[in-house]
Amino acid sequence: MECFYTRSKAAFFILFMALSGLLPIFSGLVVSMHAQTVQQVWATLNPNAAPQAIAVDALGNVYTANANNTISKITAAASVTQSWAILDPSANPVAIAIDVSGNVYTANANNHTVSKITAAGSVTLIWAQLADGANPTCIAIDLSGNVYTGNTGDDTVSKITAAGVVTQTWAQLVSGMSPAKPLGIAIDLSNNVYTANHRNHTVSKITAAGSVTPIWAQLTDGATPWSITIDALGNVYTANSGDDTVSKITAAGSVTPIWAQLAMGASPIAIKLGMSNSIYTANNNNVISKITSTGTLTDPWATLNPMAFPSGIAIDASGNIYTANSGNSTISKITASVLPIELLSFSGKNTESGNRLTWATASETNNKGFDIERSTDGTTFHSIGQVKGNNKPSSYQFVDNQPFKMSFYRLKQVDFDGTTTYSNMVSVAQKGKGEGLKIYPTLVTDGFLTVETAATDFSIYNVSGQTVQSGTTAQRIDISALVAGMYIFSVGTEQAKFVKQ
Repeated sequence: MECFYTRSKAAFFILFMALSGLLPIFSGLVVSMHAQTVQQVWATLNPNAAPQAIAVDALGNVYTANANNTISKITAAASVTQSWAILDPSANPVAIAIDVSGNVYTANANNHTVSKITAAGSVTLIWAQLADGANPTCIAIDLSGNVYTGNTGDDTVSKITAAGVVTQTWAQLVSGMSPAKPLGIAIDLSNNVYTANHRNHTVSKITAAGSVTPIWAQLTDGATPWSITIDALGNVYTANSGDDTVSKITAAGSVTPIWAQLAMGASPIAIKLGMSNSIYTANNNNVISKITSTGTLTDPWATLNPMAFPSGIAIDASGNIYTANSGNSTISKITASVLPIELLSFSGKNTESGNRLTWATASETNNKGFDIERSTDGTTFHSIGQVKGNNKPSSYQFVDNQPFKMSFYRLKQVDFDGTTTYSNMVSVAQKGKGEGLKIYPTLVTDGFLTVETAATDFSIYNVSGQTVQSGTTAQRIDISALVAGMYIFSVGTEQAKFVKQ
């Protein structure tokens, strides 16, 4: 179900943050504490292979569709057959899928075909001929062995039966001025087919009977979804390269456009469902991100070689994760192992008694406790207290009664054997105490912020707590140099939130 298309570095930075005042400033959910073994070069392909997609069969064999028009096969023991199958010189296989019998299928973008290779390695170069100009760029197989391709050339989905009977335009997606351009395709347990539409930022749904909903889910303008996956409950997830996010759509069609916000510049282009309904993305910044079923984000979860540029991701039955690295023609393997703590949440909130930190664990083993560390700049941290571990799923809290105007916190988890692991960082700003700060508009579109306050000097912080602008307070402040996003305007002990478009 992997899909790959011409690589595009993300150039969008879109943040949608609540301005309702219900959320504490700079607090939020952070990552679970996990460790993993990363084999940067688990397998090396030919230098010109540049694998564009990857899949794994039931036996743990890994297959890659390569830019040099070959299919490579790597056994679970890492034995490599570089040219396990040789395709037509004009094929350009950009997507790959495997059926329950171990047959391998590729979507060939340049010659508008689907190739089939049996588990024994017998190749049918043109198993299915699609319409000239179809340009198939993603492929998936349902439980009956029917093969589906998403075609960016004519904004269609084609269906090929297990016997090779082709329905060229099984589903017509949006075309014309705002074409769909499906780059990802996935199928749920009821054989409904979903496509991630790169150009018009939507998800389409086609029932098993062929009933089409071209815009089943509307994502954020600029999301630019590249890949799609589905969990056992029918929830649909898209990796959005345009705004560095993962979107979630329930089986009923309820859309969360920004279910997970990845690092700026992540540009996730491949997504896959893993163990325990966790979601993994392969990102253009050479990291793998993980989001648990409850939305807890670990970014990065695993870091690849700086020249890797993963173009696809696959997961075997044991939960091992593989990436096809088009930049250095390698395959990476990540084996996950859980550390003593699974951290569900960590947040901070300013209260009258100080900054209250709260966190919760889903599991604990060999956990001696936590050191709470604080920083004024997010770089240099010092311990300000300890909390004993309970060695069972627990909720914890700690109050810093002498906080700074802007404080950064992290947890240092300590095992009885001395091993330590750090959480992600949260930031908490002190609430104002009556200097009467007013700013408007809270959604700035013209580059100017109007300020009412008796205070003089001001600072503006970004969402990471960094000062991005400062000066002497005026009624009208030019913020046109700031990039789009959410900011905190601070004078004295007063803060107010605004968003710059």
